[in-house]
Amino acid sequence: MNGEPMNATKTVSAICALMPDDPQAAVNLAMVACAALAIKAGLDDDSTLDGLRAALVSMRGNGFAEIHRKGVH
Repeated sequence: MNGEPMNATKTVSAICALMPDDPQAAVNLAMVACAALAIKAGLDDDSTLDGLRAALVSMRGNGFAEIHRKGVH
C-alpha cells in the first residue's frame, strides 16, 4: 500500500477477496468478525443488528451484489 487510505468500496472488496470460497463459510466468518468488532466497540445487540440491516439494504440498493457477481473490482 502507498499509505493512502482506501475508500469504503475498495476496502469491502479487498475484505471479500480474502474470504473463503464457500459462500456460507464466508458469511459465518464475517458474522463472527462483525460480532467481535461490535463487542469491542461496546455496541449493544440491537444497535449492531440495526446497523447490519441498514448495511444490507444500502448495499443491495446500490447494486453491490451485481457488481460482486460480475467480478468488477
